[in-house]
Amino acid sequence: MTDPKTDRLAEIEEILGYRFNDREVLERALRHGSADEALVEGSYQRLEFLGDAVLGHAIARMLFDSYPNGDEGLLTKMRAHLVRSASLAEKAAWLGLEGWVRMGSSEERQRGRERPALLEDVLEAVIGALAVDGGWEVAVDFIERQFREELEGLDERTLLLADAKSALNQAAQTRGLDLPVYSDHGGDGPDHRPVWISSVSWDGREMARGEGPTKREAQQQAARRALARLGFLE
Repeated sequence: MTDPKTDRLAEIEEILGYRFNDREVLERALRHGSADEALVEGSYQRLEFLGDAVLGHAIARMLFDSYPNGDEGLLTKMRAHLVRSASLAEKAAWLGLEGWVRMGSSEERQRGRERPALLEDVLEAVIGALAVDGGWEVAVDFIERQFREELEGLDERTLLLADAKSALNQAAQTRGLDLPVYSDHGGDGPDHRPVWISSVSWDGREMARGEGPTKREAQQQAARRALARLGFLE
């Protein structure tokens, strides 16, 4: 008779492309602090801390090797783009990690599995677990598989789109103008899936408006549209 717990862990290992020597490490990486077992057996927080450091180091090395002519400023922007919260949450969702997380009933009722912050944390915890159980090379191999395609597609336009607010600030400074000012105009939609609206004003006049699931993304969308209006984006 097969053990459901063993089958479950084997499925996760297949997704990750690695078989754990100590499966408790993997289980801990997928255990939210609200889970009943967390008080005794621990949650993913410590592994998340380690995984964050491993991820940052591995991405920095990948960029260093892939862009031998890139200066520090460009490499820093690329790293920030690759490890931004939205990117990590998307990768965790693509792997389906949210479905494997053990959490308390209260967190479950509050749709904890859908929160981008949780997805980001779990991906970093899994990376930490791979480093603890398999060593540096195993963790780096996983990171390279997840990020290689995105890394190879990086260019200046991608970076502009990813952090349009910084690009718009730079454009203002270059022209000797005050920094753009953002205004939030409230949200719409259901509580669990709101749509925020923000506008950006520059040199005393409104340039563009944007929408998004968070205030930050709405502001980024407004900044992208402002950059397009100014001719920085086609």
